[in-house]
Amino acid sequence: MKPSRIQAIDHVHLEAPPGISQALTWFYAEVAELDFLGGDAAGATRLCFRSERIELRIRITADPWIDSIGCRAVIQVPSLEATVKRLEEGKVSYERLTGIAWTDRRVGVLDPAGNRIELKQEWPQGTF
Repeated sequence: MKPSRIQAIDHVHLEAPPGISQALTWFYAEVAELDFLGGDAAGATRLCFRSERIELRIRITADPWIDSIGCRAVIQVPSLEATVKRLEEGKVSYERLTGIAWTDRRVGVLDPAGNRIELKQEWPQGTF
């Protein structure tokens, strides 16, 4: 089985205010390249995205709990440069992050709701 690009041991649960479902769908489906499972982009109470068996679920609520400091999710993307290009085209601010290893390249970004997310370069197995 192919591993999930959402790096988590269980489903990820986030919250967002009403009125930004379309922006969230663009961010997670187009930028993070996750599969969009459902939710009406016009008036959903929940949006759901998936990679393999792990889902990223966003509850739309009038009083959301948003964490803009701590990283809420790490999502691997096939091409970090293509992802950065999409962020720049969408005029979304991001910060390039590096770890000890060269293969730990990623960007830190706030999703449209303000949740801190890291998008990490996906590497073929055996690259490390």
